[in-house]
Amino acid sequence: MVKVAKKYAKALFDVSVDTHQLDGVYEDLETISHSSFDFIKHLKAIDSNPSLTANQRKEFVIKIYNGANQYVINTLKVLADNRHLSIVEDVFKSFQSLYNWHYNQDFAIVESTYELSEDELLRIEELIKNQTQLLNVIVSTKINPGLIGGFRVKVGTTVMDGSVRNDLVQLQRKFERAN
Repeated sequence: MVKVAKKYAKALFDVSVDTHQLDGVYEDLETISHSSFDFIKHLKAIDSNPSLTANQRKEFVIKIYNGANQYVINTLKVLADNRHLSIVEDVFKSFQSLYNWHYNQDFAIVESTYELSEDELLRIEELIKNQTQLLNVIVSTKINPGLIGGFRVKVGTTVMDGSVRNDLVQLQRKFERAN
C-alpha cells in the first residue's frame, strides 16, 4: 500500500506546487491525517463495506472533511472511490517527504542523557545543517540514559553518534581486531 500512497501523494504534491497552494494543502492534509489516526479501523470498515457505493463513500468525505482545501478533498474522494480511505496517513507521510524535500528540510531526533539547553540544541541544529546541507531542521529531543554521555542524532536514515557509549563500542572493536 505504500507504493499506492506515494502515487496519491505525488499527484497531490504536483498540483499543490503548480497552483501555489503547497503550504495550505500540507496543513489540511496534516490535520486530516492526525485526526484520522484514531479512526483507521472505521475507515477500513468503510473501505471494505460492500454495501457502500462509491458515491456514498465520496459523500462521507464531503461531509466529514468539509472546509479542507479542494485538492485535498478531491484526493480523498479518489481514495474513497478506490476503497483506500484508510491509507490517508500513509499518503500524508509520503506527501510530507515530498514537502520536506521541496523545502530542503527534515526531522531530526536528538537523543541525550539529559535535557539539553536551548543553546546546546541550537549548536546541534547547526551541526546537523552543516553535515546534511539542509536549510531547516525540525528537532525533537529524547532522553536516553543508555548513551552514558554525549548525544546521538537521527535524520532520516542518517545517524550521527557522538555518544560515550558509541566511543566505547568503537574502542572495543579496535581491541577485538588487534587480538
